Amino acid sequence: MLLPVLLWSQAGLGLEASSSATLNALLEKAVADQRVSAIAALVVRADGEVLYQGSAGRRDPAAAEPIGPNDLYRLASMTKPFTTVAVMQLVEQGRLNLDDPISRHLPAFHDLRVVQPGGGTVPAAREPTIRDLLRHTSGISYNFLNIPGVIEEYRRLGVDDGLAAADRGLDDNMARLAQAPLAVQPGSGWRYGLSTDVLGAVVQKVTGQPLDAYLHEHVAVPLHLDSFAFHVPAGARPRMVAAVYPVQGQGLKAMASPQVVPYPLSGGSWTADPERAFSTTAYPSGGAGATATIGDYARFARMLLNNGELDGARILRAETVAMMRTPQTGGLPINLRGPGNDFGFGFAVVTDPAAANTRQPAGTYSWGGIYGTGFWVDPTSRFAIVVMTQTGVNGGVVAGEVREAVYTAMQ
Repeated sequence: MLLPVLLWSQAGLGLEASSSATLNALLEKAVADQRVSAIAALVVRADGEVLYQGSAGRRDPAAAEPIGPNDLYRLASMTKPFTTVAVMQLVEQGRLNLDDPISRHLPAFHDLRVVQPGGGTVPAAREPTIRDLLRHTSGISYNFLNIPGVIEEYRRLGVDDGLAAADRGLDDNMARLAQAPLAVQPGSGWRYGLSTDVLGAVVQKVTGQPLDAYLHEHVAVPLHLDSFAFHVPAGARPRMVAAVYPVQGQGLKAMASPQVVPYPLSGGSWTADPERAFSTTAYPSGGAGATATIGDYARFARMLLNNGELDGARILRAETVAMMRTPQTGGLPINLRGPGNDFGFGFAVVTDPAAANTRQPAGTYSWGGIYGTGFWVDPTSRFAIVVMTQTGVNGGVVAGEVREAVYTAMQ
């Protein structure tokens, strides 16, 4: 059954009625075609003016209630920018240095080794640094990226991607990861991975606070992000959007706890546990563990858009945000985004819109999550786009289509 789009607020909608209708139809069609089970989109200017806000689908495919503005989403890798902000706050305070080797704060990450194409390992030429972790040039990977020589060791050691292992502690997972080889020599290649989880461990070591407590005090509270959490209270369970994934020839299926989900980009798979959000024992994964509403994530994006400040709360200095959104890899290939993109600190940055085949202007920065979430901050046009689904992997493709449709509507 085709579900209606629910426009949560008509006030301040800045797009032409025809453009809003086009976006509404795009959301409806994505649900009707079973590409996603539910989807929400929000486009907001730096000053808070809502240009578009709409949704389609049900919070739970087995129930009748449509999703709404107070519903919660597993952010997965859209947690990474929050952890990056925490790290950059500590850099501003002089408590961290971008060129600190990891082992200065986490001694287990000393004497690392690097896999070789023909097999075996060699010593790392240098230690990965905080800078490497921020820009994903540390050589640390993920299980689901299926890198030969690394994936076998991650499996042997039981390294968790921060998406399952509801009873795993942070120190335990870092100890396992520190024994595994790096995918490349530090600084020589862009390899997405658990680098941001390591940064979360660094934040905890430097501040003496658990990462979730630090982010609550220094980011969520000042920005009034009431929904942002790593451990969702049981009473908020009815607000959590159900996680689903596509099965060839069978449409969308509810994720079990845990659930192995194919990752087509690498030929690997990821182990999801949608119940992890409610665990009181799962470590606060700095790269994958948080939840929030779409509105609260939009407030976070507006803070970045406003160069580190929102409604009188200064989270970062303007020059720090400028550094974060500046390409930092020296032009290394960003394989998860393709040509025309680089990576700053915490998110990808468009460097060549034509090569990237996008309507986004150069300098737009963004990232997404494996549950099908995405956000884009456009300093040139002065607006941000946030798209939320809970459809593993597939939802990210749909989110990108919504982004491009927004730019078409804005022209």
